[in-house]
Amino acid sequence: MYTYIVIDDESLIRKGTIKKLQPMEDRITCIGEADNGKAGIELIQEVHPDIVILDMQMPIMGGKELLPYLAENYPDMPLIVISGYRDFDYVKQAISAAAIDYILKPFSKEAIQDCISRAIERLEDSQTLSRVTDSDEEKEAAYYDYDIQHLTNLILGYHVGEGSISSKRLNFINDAHQLVLLTLYFESTSQIQNIDIQHWLEDGGFGDLALYLPNAASDQMGFLVLFMPNTEIIHSRRLVDQISSALTDYVRHLQNSLIIGISQPHSDLSELHEAFEETSAALNRQKLNRDSENIFYYKEVAEPRSFIWEQEEEFLFRVEAGMTAEVQDLTGQLFDLMARTSDFSLADAKYYCYYLSGQCRNILNYYLKQETPKSSNSIQNVVNYIFSLKELKDYYYQFFMNITELLKAESIYSGDDVVEKIQTYMQHNYPKNLTQDFIASLFYLNRSYLSTLFKQKTGMKFIDYLNEVRIEKSKELLKDSNRKMYQISKAVGYDNPKYFFRIFKKKTGMTPEQYREIL
Repeated sequence: MYTYIVIDDESLIRKGTIKKLQPMEDRITCIGEADNGKAGIELIQEVHPDIVILDMQMPIMGGKELLPYLAENYPDMPLIVISGYRDFDYVKQAISAAAIDYILKPFSKEAIQDCISRAIERLEDSQTLSRVTDSDEEKEAAYYDYDIQHLTNLILGYHVGEGSISSKRLNFINDAHQLVLLTLYFESTSQIQNIDIQHWLEDGGFGDLALYLPNAASDQMGFLVLFMPNTEIIHSRRLVDQISSALTDYVRHLQNSLIIGISQPHSDLSELHEAFEETSAALNRQKLNRDSENIFYYKEVAEPRSFIWEQEEEFLFRVEAGMTAEVQDLTGQLFDLMARTSDFSLADAKYYCYYLSGQCRNILNYYLKQETPKSSNSIQNVVNYIFSLKELKDYYYQFFMNITELLKAESIYSGDDVVEKIQTYMQHNYPKNLTQDFIASLFYLNRSYLSTLFKQKTGMKFIDYLNEVRIEKSKELLKDSNRKMYQISKAVGYDNPKYFFRIFKKKTGMTPEQYREIL
């Protein structure tokens, strides 16, 4: 029987977690609760639990301070981190402390039970490894499993350093002069249970040169490490080509397809994570409209291609307006366009989508009056390890829909007066190239009708109102900043500073410099 404690400042979360784990009480039992990290440390010292479930955000001492303490003082204790914040900094800390998992509130009973099962599995593996036994076969099996997990953790960056290989079956690793990593990405889950790459390697005579490492986090991704007995680059490249080509044929024969990212040669195990980053960059080079190419070697990362989406401003408006159906449709159109664009790579698609997600976050932050932490790279770190356009589309579709739903609740454009809604849009987007044609299309109006209606409601022409908004914003910048005139001109939507000066003087009777002098 294993034991656990729950450290969380919310009593309901603690009780709910314990209740969700009741079906596993034949394997594990709760022996205590604490409402902050400091009390949690005292409880751990008192009851010595096997597993700790902890929250990140707590008073007195939160998970951010508690995790390093536990990693240093209880390095073998499985930790399960829960949080209401999807923040990559927290995820990174959880990983560095060797946490079993990082799950977001609210979580299902299946999610927490799965975490506990893996924690128990880790405890049992550790006990097996440390148990003194007369059976060399048992010891070898335990060493082998431990080494496989250690190598996988090195690849994923969960562990640092080199470590040593204890398994006799893997002794060839210690004799290798260099290694090359192949990251394998299966394009579907079809027949994946029938694909046994390690067995295939051994049958092909590569068993003492190569090792396949499955990725527990994804059935569609795995790692193949080639351990080269010499340092001849030509020999290494020939061997990599041979194995890669044969492997894709083997997988194709089993009604699946495979893309492979290949690293540069590296000298020791401590460089496995660097090799993984190289294979990820290689996989990102794949063209979206590729025909048959499926093997990609690492090259220096090229600058992303520029991409112009004519419906970008419309998309951002639909997000801001909380128009979920339209955002869904436009997201589909965007990915269809990228897939049709000649020589457009997965890296190019990721770059543009990341830029677009930043624009959406800026809109959300404006209305919710919050700032995205500069250090938060959660989106980029998730997207880095997506290697198909479909997965990328699914991820960003959910992202854009979530932001749209949040903005829908703000009811920014929910009124009945279309002119008021247009004025709101202009006040928020004055730096952009706003034309009557574009505004009319956003609000499903005829251009001539918009012009007439706007004049009736406001007593001003569309362009006069836009100029008034821009000049008022420029006055604020003249007062509150030391920007140069051309910078202010650009910031309020005028690409031509001379035109800005002329409009400013027409509206105020003085030049921008004169206005600044009298402030």
